[in-house]
Amino acid sequence: MQAALHDLEEDVRELIRRRRLDPSRDDLEVRDLIGEVLDDYDERALLGGLVPLGDRREAQRALLESVAGFGPLQPYLDDPTVEEIWINAFRGYGNGW
Repeated sequence: MQAALHDLEEDVRELIRRRRLDPSRDDLEVRDLIGEVLDDYDERALLGGLVPLGDRREAQRALLESVAGFGPLQPYLDDPTVEEIWINAFRGYGNGW
């Protein structure tokens, strides 16, 4: 599912650019756009060749957090019980850090 979400995120970002949307201001439009992208993916998965996403709500949440939020930090930012977030180090992907 991660590879599919990565590809879908790229598609959503490209459509946001093409439609000149601002995810911080155009929340409803971005949510609708993500729904359209997921509908298209689900339809293509039914026809074969693509792995079904499984939990659509989880996919929608992950895409929204990636393009309009702070990605993996977003759940912590939304959680009222979290008082601090510390980032101790950056570990680059694929560069051996």
